[in-house]
Amino acid sequence: MGDPLYSPLAVLLVALAFGLWADSRRKLVTSLADQVDHLQVEHELRAEAARLEERTRIAAEMHDVLAHRLTVIALHTGALQQRGATLPGPVADRIGLLRTASTDALDDLRDVLGALRRHGSAEPADAREPGLRALSTLLDEARAAGQEIDAAVGGDAGAVPASHRLAVHRLVQKALTNARKHAAGARVRVEVRYGPPESTVVVRNPDGRRSGAAGSGYGLIGLAERVDALGGRLAYGPTGAGGWEVTAGIPQDCRRNEGAA
Repeated sequence: MGDPLYSPLAVLLVALAFGLWADSRRKLVTSLADQVDHLQVEHELRAEAARLEERTRIAAEMHDVLAHRLTVIALHTGALQQRGATLPGPVADRIGLLRTASTDALDDLRDVLGALRRHGSAEPADAREPGLRALSTLLDEARAAGQEIDAAVGGDAGAVPASHRLAVHRLVQKALTNARKHAAGARVRVEVRYGPPESTVVVRNPDGRRSGAAGSGYGLIGLAERVDALGGRLAYGPTGAGGWEVTAGIPQDCRRNEGAA
């Protein structure tokens, strides 16, 4: 009798085992590739959702800001219209035009952005509007919650557009929140300067102990959308000392401001 190791049955079993192994490996590679593709698509969808959420928040905030200002214009021009009989004809006509334009603009703004404010964001109104308060209020609230903050705020906040003040507020707010989550107990340095020629924000913190809260990691992506919409730049990442730093610059169009003055 021949050696059984070289029998046709042994060869068949080896071939069958190799075939099963090859098929299993092929399925494993395909499954891993599908998982990678799925994770990549999921990451892109989450990033896009963060950008869309920030766009919706911007629209809602600007609705609140612009609606207030247009209402003020409409009220003042309405008051002037009531005294139109004592004004020269051309002046009264211009006041009437301003009154009509302001009320029409207010209606258009409410129609276009009101739906976004009602349906596009789950945040309450007072959660969207704090950027119009002094930045010192946000810093005081964070200190009251136990966070150690060194702050240097310069420039005239009232001299920059409301959209810039809102962006600065959101950037500092998000950076402080991230520091509490990922570097609890670490002292945070906040540097803000309102333009012109640009408003700048720098928030940095050393390494610290991590809290149990887990972040989505997409908040800064949304803020990058906000800064980019204003023609600015946003950078964030780890520092050489093991900490974290967020920097942003938002340019101010001085010519636009001069024309509006």
